[in-house]
Amino acid sequence: MLQPTSQQRYGSSNIMNITILDRQSLSGIGALSGVACLGEDIYFVGDDVRYLLKTKLKNHITSHTDFEKIPLFEHLAHIPLIPLSKAKKPDFESLTCIEFNGQQKLLIMGSGSRENRKQALLFNPVSQQTRTFINAADYNFLAENQALTGGADLNIEAICSDNKNLYVFQRGNINRHHGVLVFDLAQIQDWKPLENALVNTLSLQLPDINGLTSGISDACFLKDKKIIVATAAVEQTENTYDDGEMLGSFIILLSPTGETLDIQVIQDDKGQTIPIKVEGITWLESTADGEVFLLVTDSDGGDSEVLRVLVNSSAFAKTI
Repeated sequence: MLQPTSQQRYGSSNIMNITILDRQSLSGIGALSGVACLGEDIYFVGDDVRYLLKTKLKNHITSHTDFEKIPLFEHLAHIPLIPLSKAKKPDFESLTCIEFNGQQKLLIMGSGSRENRKQALLFNPVSQQTRTFINAADYNFLAENQALTGGADLNIEAICSDNKNLYVFQRGNINRHHGVLVFDLAQIQDWKPLENALVNTLSLQLPDINGLTSGISDACFLKDKKIIVATAAVEQTENTYDDGEMLGSFIILLSPTGETLDIQVIQDDKGQTIPIKVEGITWLESTADGEVFLLVTDSDGGDSEVLRVLVNSSAFAKTI
């Protein structure tokens, strides 16, 4: 049996309940790694593609959903948009909405684990234009920052923003160092190097399953509650590059200063841990029963899944 082993260790009261409202497999779409809502639309990114998938937020997403494909590079406009091999993929692991120069835009960030993965792009949904957000020198700064990596290889898995700061999360499942760097968005908007925009460093404490530590896989910022809702996945692998057997995923509530407020593993209706690799999370709506989120999974070779889940209201009560 897959058994979470470290939830109580971090001082969490564990009052969070996760209810799966809907679960759909996306035929022919794999390796989803991020999701974000902007206006009336919802966007997805995969770690092995160079385009965004888009559909209307009001649409019920199923295996038959016809997604619009949006190229992230101009030269791809007339090239078939297909998944790439592991060696060639850009490894876009993070997708979030940020306010940049007074406009809501999407930030897509590569993991930085290889040279061809050191790409961070800013997408304007109005003009449909993309520009470089940070350069190779900024990625080198991230890779050399011990507070972020703990000396391990760089592997950015999550980003989120409260429109004032940008949070950048290291995966941290290999060396159990779960670092986060916090940057001042105003300084980044002035195109200053990331090093000059750094305002804080955080170190997270994350749960285990069967003695294997989880690694952050995505995050979103609930601005009205001033809380970060993150996901973390447990994968049986010995490095930051190769995939491994999936043991399960958590939803974690964090304060803006990195304190773990609550943790819950994602389970089925029989209380069994579901061995899925959740790689993306975005907030959908508030209801009388709690907050509704959309999760996406990376199937590592099969079809990705989209889950709509409810997190109970009481889990957020102490954070307001």
